[in-house]
Amino acid sequence: MDILILGNGFDLAHGLKTRYTDFLNYWKKDKKVENVWLRHFINRQQKLGDKWIDLEKEIYNVIKEINKNLVLITNYYKDDLLSKLYPFQKGYDNSLDLRKINSKFKISPRIYETDEKEYTIVERVDGLYYYFKTYKGLINFLYDQLRDFTNKFNKYLSTDVLPNIGNKKLNFNLSQDKTIRVLNFNYTNTYEELYDPHSIYADANPKYIYIHGKVCDSNDCNLVLGTQSFSNEEINVEFNVFKKHNQRQMFGTIEGYQKLLNELDDRRRIITPTFHIIGHSLDRTDHNILRLIFKVREKSKINIYYHNPDAHKRLINNITEIIGEEEVMTKVRFIDQEDPKRGILIPKK
Repeated sequence: MDILILGNGFDLAHGLKTRYTDFLNYWKKDKKVENVWLRHFINRQQKLGDKWIDLEKEIYNVIKEINKNLVLITNYYKDDLLSKLYPFQKGYDNSLDLRKINSKFKISPRIYETDEKEYTIVERVDGLYYYFKTYKGLINFLYDQLRDFTNKFNKYLSTDVLPNIGNKKLNFNLSQDKTIRVLNFNYTNTYEELYDPHSIYADANPKYIYIHGKVCDSNDCNLVLGTQSFSNEEINVEFNVFKKHNQRQMFGTIEGYQKLLNELDDRRRIITPTFHIIGHSLDRTDHNILRLIFKVREKSKINIYYHNPDAHKRLINNITEIIGEEEVMTKVRFIDQEDPKRGILIPKK
């Protein structure tokens, strides 16, 4: 059985602008950026350059910084008063840094009503003000803003990216006589659109698993956008909603993955799975979910396709961290994705 594991590099190879940096550059044209995560990411991108793409790690860094100051934050809250953050102006500027959010609290001169989420947003002439009843209100606010950011990214993909999905086709080289399952870490359906599931490269009933959700035309797509697990660190449990693990469970995207695990673990069948990893960085945020599926069968094989020497080095380090040196030595092959004999994405002449 062949299992394709697709990451963002698969979309990039097809000429799609699916990087987070592409999305941030798209939003820079709009001077009315009111989502705090969007403004924070744009700020970080300006400081670190256009090559910066690690949103998930940045979310984690913000969480760690706020968690470190929870006691300090709590001291600002009183039973009869609400605290406020400094105003985030409507116009885009470089001042918003969520890592420094703790130093900007002030006591509000008046009391505002909040709902069960324990925060409220007030629009004034000079900008938006955010008021929090407790530190949980702050966490709820940041999570809601992250979901709003995710919905904006979904809309960008559906209206500005996916219409260009057929502009660049490649020869997709894979065995013709094996069952294929697609474990897709992207939100896009590039493989489905460009490689007919009834072609010689796929069986008649392939299983497409969108482990982080799939782009759709509404705000109910429930795309997973979060950070790595931090179960071994002293981070308040209220921050768990930011973890990919929790979001997969909350939004039901884990179910297809669970079915695939059960299929691979069915000892009544003789299965030797071959994993083809295409365009996935094997970064830490997905280590747990990858480790489990790589080890479900003892005699599985893992083909990792790289696009340049630097990526090759990173992938060696990352897969070793996931399954260990011994399993890398016995199971893993690294292949240039454009190799005419062993490659998997061959540019058409």
